Amino acid sequence: MPSNSRERSVFPFAVPIGIVAVVVALVWVFSRILLNVPKEVAVAVALMTALNILITCGIISVRRLSGFAAVFLVIVISVPVVLGGAAAAKAIKVKEPVKPSPPPAAVLVSAANTAFDTKTINLPAKGASIKFSNKDSVTHNIHIFQGTDANGQSVFAGSAVSGGSTATYDVGSLPAGTYFFRCDFHPTQMTGTVVVGGSGGGASGSSNALSISAANISFSTASLTATAGSAFTVAFDNKDSTPHNFDIVSGPAGYTKPASLPTIVPPGKTQTYSIPALPAGTYKYQCDLHPAAMTGTLTVQ
Repeated sequence: MPSNSRERSVFPFAVPIGIVAVVVALVWVFSRILLNVPKEVAVAVALMTALNILITCGIISVRRLSGFAAVFLVIVISVPVVLGGAAAAKAIKVKEPVKPSPPPAAVLVSAANTAFDTKTINLPAKGASIKFSNKDSVTHNIHIFQGTDANGQSVFAGSAVSGGSTATYDVGSLPAGTYFFRCDFHPTQMTGTVVVGGSGGGASGSSNALSISAANISFSTASLTATAGSAFTVAFDNKDSTPHNFDIVSGPAGYTKPASLPTIVPPGKTQTYSIPALPAGTYKYQCDLHPAAMTGTLTVQ
């Protein structure tokens, strides 16, 4: 077959096949790069690469290179692409998408017999919420003030909750520290302390001295925060008519629950548990006597 005829029959197929091969290689290589650069830079790099491919293919088409020369040109173009891709695959680590953190669990607070079930409410520094259950026959609410009494500035005023009803208060984000709270309808009988970030005023947003209570087969809060790498204590006040305890039962990989069962606390008694330093992560705590009803999340950070 004459060379001109062979060129006319082979070249039209070689060009698109070569273009596809180059495009596939470039897409794979540059996908490794584009995933690791800012969006604006990624757009510029992608446009320049597409333009380079078009120009290269245009040169090949206009000059009508011989079959050997065309194959050689494709090889010359492909070799650095393949080598660069192999290097990129080893040297460039694709960024994993950032997984949004789940919002903190609502802190559980209840009222009965014209009294809150806890004197201390521990709130996370960001996205705090309180699930308030009014088990009384009269109206109550939760009002939070700066300082140690109601003379401080109001930072959150919960709506009135009628007897037998429940409301979830979206407190939002407050600076770490200690606040005063009360029921506006019974301001002298129903008062307590709010600890934001568990720090009691510290800057770290966490604490080495936590507190929690139990009443009506329920913990006073379903969310606690502690400092990673530091031992801490949990002061447990059993205000219920049945025994309870506080036990950290699971955590991130590597956490092993102690073999011994934490001290069971009789009704009306208190117990301070000493917890050894824990790595950062999310842990589950429970009452071992009522594991289905009494659980919560301990965040160590």
